[in-house]
Amino acid sequence: MTADAPAPPDDAEDRARDAREPDGDDREQRDPQDLGREFSGRAARPGETGERLGAERDARSNFANARVSADEFVGRDKITYVTVTGAATRLRMVELTADDIALDRRFVVPSGHGPAETALRGRHVVVLRGADGTGRYALARRLLLGLALGKVRRLHPETDLGSLTGTDLKPGGYLLADLAPNAAAKLRAFDLDRLAAELGPGRGLVITVTDTDVERHVVDVSPPDPHEVLRSHLTAAGSRERAGRILAAPGVTALCREELRDASPARAVRLAGLLAGAREPITENVRAGLTGRRVSDLEQWFSGMGDLPTQTLAIAVAALGGENYDLVANAADLLTRRLEPDEKPPEKPTPFGGTRSTRLRALGAHLVPSNLAARHGGTAPGLVVRYREQGLARRLLLHVWEEYDPIRPELLNWLRLCVRSEVPTVRIRAAVATGILAAESFDQISSAIILPWARSAAVESRDAAASALSVVAERARLEAAVNGLVTAWSTDDARPRLRATAARAWRVTLNGDGPQAGTRAVTLLERLADDDSAEVVEAVCTSVAEMLEYGDGAFADMTLDLLIAWVTGRKPGARLTGRLGFLLAAADLVHVSSDGGVPRPTLQIHAERDTATAVKVMRLWHVTLNSADLHKAAKEVLAEWARTAERTPNGPALLAWFLNGIAFDDRTHGIVRIAASRWPDAPDSSAAVLAALATRRTHR
Repeated sequence: MTADAPAPPDDAEDRARDAREPDGDDREQRDPQDLGREFSGRAARPGETGERLGAERDARSNFANARVSADEFVGRDKITYVTVTGAATRLRMVELTADDIALDRRFVVPSGHGPAETALRGRHVVVLRGADGTGRYALARRLLLGLALGKVRRLHPETDLGSLTGTDLKPGGYLLADLAPNAAAKLRAFDLDRLAAELGPGRGLVITVTDTDVERHVVDVSPPDPHEVLRSHLTAAGSRERAGRILAAPGVTALCREELRDASPARAVRLAGLLAGAREPITENVRAGLTGRRVSDLEQWFSGMGDLPTQTLAIAVAALGGENYDLVANAADLLTRRLEPDEKPPEKPTPFGGTRSTRLRALGAHLVPSNLAARHGGTAPGLVVRYREQGLARRLLLHVWEEYDPIRPELLNWLRLCVRSEVPTVRIRAAVATGILAAESFDQISSAIILPWARSAAVESRDAAASALSVVAERARLEAAVNGLVTAWSTDDARPRLRATAARAWRVTLNGDGPQAGTRAVTLLERLADDDSAEVVEAVCTSVAEMLEYGDGAFADMTLDLLIAWVTGRKPGARLTGRLGFLLAAADLVHVSSDGGVPRPTLQIHAERDTATAVKVMRLWHVTLNSADLHKAAKEVLAEWARTAERTPNGPALLAWFLNGIAFDDRTHGIVRIAASRWPDAPDSSAAVLAALATRRTHR
């Protein structure tokens, strides 16, 4: 996300042009081999692939279906806090309710339960970190109840840990839940260390946050399988037999798959409640319940905002929620100008007519502190805007689309303009919003906006088409249609830009379970790997890098095997594409450890963790360094790896081990030796690599 990039383009150009994507390309046509220089340049500022995937994940979470917060299950909104007086601090706390304890019987153990329990037993203070809805509150409750510490009490969220002492807390367990970002930012390792020492056996404190920099006491929450959570809550609502009958009802399996894809435990709990109480036909009635707020209520709320600027801000927050507030406000102003009638009489300016806080309160939105990546490096503090109620973004955007027919053309044109923004995250969020609409009106939006994007000369527009289609493909009833469309675009008869879009749409193949999902993606990319169009080759390489990064490396082994098959195969085009794809991944993919530090090349980290993976990565480096067309670009990327190693503990030694594995023949030995001797800004890395190579030469 960029803090200093310009807002989306304004509407100075004629509105008739908004509906067209340019067929011509005013940029110089590139030869596929020229891509090597572009890809190697990414090594100086890597991470674009990870940032793109992260922004899309965040954009999708903005449109997650409405969840029922824990308040609705454990009665937190009905708690009357009891005031007690400690030795030095005035505390407010309450014992866990009977509902809370009953809910614990439905708890599904996540993978991180063991480390969290061990940490609480050993340190007496644990901070559980995880996104809203991932089950961090349920895990905290289980930890405290499971350790049998006695009574378990919830502390008021405004409890000041700095003034809290161990003598203030009687034996038992204490839960400080869901700290707001500003309160979490005030957590200090000193206070937690002091409390851990003062509490001792028989007492424990668990704090739950979305984020914090206090790493020593942090255990990251891994949410349990949402399908297991669904079954557990559904069984508790009746019986195992009744739960089985509900899950076997027509359409329920598809509904659960659709609603629980990448879902949080909270969403699974909500779905279980709706299923348990639904009448026949179950699927149709549950779908109606998932809309959350009734349409009449949403209509009254939206129409009652009073003025067009507030309504357009509501739409902009729905479509671009999670983005920097200033960018969202600028986009809303653009939509306002497009929707204002031409004959509207001029109004007297009122610069102090309404404050930002007033408008956001009217929307039920709030500002969340965030460190925004500055355009030229570093970070800058900023504020992103989101709706407080998760699921409102989706409902509002669909409500506007379905109920206000006259503004549909301008709404689509506005999304087109957002996709042309110079800010990458704005483009991604606009594409995801388009996908949300296309899932409801596929024929109309695919022909009016997605297909023109797919045929566009602009890479950004083709990427937007692919992102939108990946959202649509998650709708079970449209999965076959989207896959068929992408398959048609990937054939030799299609235009190069359509083939490029098909390559970028590889994630539409992931709908489904098991390894077959990755196999379908491999089949799609193999079909396009031997293409002679630079646009298609670039798209395939970009998707290969994404596939290596996606899902914390879930498809990494499969993708490395694919690259090796290409670079060692008989098709010249695929061999070049394989080398380019590997070069892009080596240059751009980086990983930052949970405790911070210097971003390290992801492929090098994979190689250090697994011998089989190391062999694959070393082989790909060997091929690329020895190639006639990309050896210079490969050396530039290798030099950047050396600079990174220079700033990493034990980095030079690890790099020396890795490069020694590549230089197993005389030619590559000489290439690596000469390259390492030309790293004046990485002297320790250079010395370590040269020493390792000399030792190997001596032992021959």
